Formats: sequence, C-alpha cells, structure tokens
Amino acid sequence: MYWYVPLGAALIAAAVFAHGFYSFAHGDTGSSVNVPAPSRVVAGPTGTIAPLILGDSLARGTGDESGLGIGGRLVDELRRRRIDTKNVVNLAINGARTANLVQQLESHNVQVLIGQSNAIIVSIGGNDLWGDNFRNAPPPDPQAVIGGVIDHIAKIVDKIRAINPRARIYIIGLYSPFGRELAPLVNDWNARLTERFAKDPNLVVVQTADLFVWRDRLSMDRFHPGGEGYALIARRIADTF
Repeated sequence: MYWYVPLGAALIAAAVFAHGFYSFAHGDTGSSVNVPAPSRVVAGPTGTIAPLILGDSLARGTGDESGLGIGGRLVDELRRRRIDTKNVVNLAINGARTANLVQQLESHNVQVLIGQSNAIIVSIGGNDLWGDNFRNAPPPDPQAVIGGVIDHIAKIVDKIRAINPRARIYIIGLYSPFGRELAPLVNDWNARLTERFAKDPNLVVVQTADLFVWRDRLSMDRFHPGGEGYALIARRIADTF
C-alpha cells in the first residue's frame, strides 16, 4: 500500500505534465493578448511632386528678399535632392485668416488645383491670433481663442480632404515674432495643433518656433521670416519626403 500511493501520484503527475507539454507545443495554452495594430504610416508623396501653397502672408513668402518664400525654396530643395518636382502653385493671400481660406476653398478653380496637387502646404491661423487677440496683450481666455482657431483649421483640413483625400498636407506651426513674452502661448498652440492631428498619418505639423529663437532670421519688418528662415522651413518640409 505504501508503494501504490506514491506510484499512483507519480503516474498522475506524469500524465498532467505530458498533457500540458503537448498543449504548450501546439500553442493551445494561455489566453489571447490583444496587441493593438501599429498606426498606419503613410510615406511622403511619390512620383512627381506637385506642390500647392494656401494661406496667409507667410505662405505667400512676404519678407523673403528673393521672392521665393517657402514654395520656391521647397522646389529648389527637392530638386537639389534629385526629387522630380513641378513648379509650385501659390494661392496664398497676404492678411488671410481662417475664414478667408474657408471661403477660398469654395472656388471651383481652387478645387481643381487642389485635386492636381499631392503636397499641400498650409500656413493659416497667425492672423486670427496676432490680428485681434495677442498683438497687444493676451485675451482673458487665451485657451478658448486658441481652441476656436484650431477648430477652424480642422474644418479647412476636412475641406481639403474632401477634394483630394490622397494629398499630403503640411501645416506650418507658429513662432513668436514678439520675443519671449508670448512664447508660452505659441508653444501651447503648437502642442495643441499637433495633438489635434496626431491620428492623421498623412498630415504633418511643421514646427518653426525653434527656428526663430534667433531673431536675425526675421525679415526687415521683424515679423515675417527672412530668406534664411524660409529656407529652413522649406528644408524641414523636404525632410519628410
């Protein structure tokens, strides 16, 4: 009797072990683990680049003594990198605000040009902020103002997407032309803008605030970028291709 009990226990243990090993070998054990699929990453535009620029005076290139602005310098930079690129189409308007760009997107001719582009650069929102709210002093509720303007930009992105769902969109972030006093608000704007479009794999927020810590990169008007500033913005866009 003393031998049967331990022998029986050993046989049972061996059977359990054998069953467990068999299940393990066939992948039948354990519970499933849900690993989220990685976010879809869309490469930059392929084939011949057809750039289009929309927005305000920064998009227009105001302050660049060469007249090239972001668009012309981006074309030069891409061609220097041996990327086949068409001449830029620039529809930007000095002083434009988000409401002006929304209205411009209703034009049939503008929609045709958007449909023919695969790289759309947008600079908008600065005049909404600097024009009324932040130039002299911050408004009582700057967060509400920032949020409202970003909502308008999201509406612009939606309109562009409806016209051309495949084009890569580049939104130019803000910098502070007024020194360090407004830098925290500019940083908050850029962070919220980036967060708003973080789930869009075919949209890039191009940060510029760090480029203009050196105020000698501003133009003679001390507001818009100078030639070097525009060249650095264009290079930053080109790095995403």
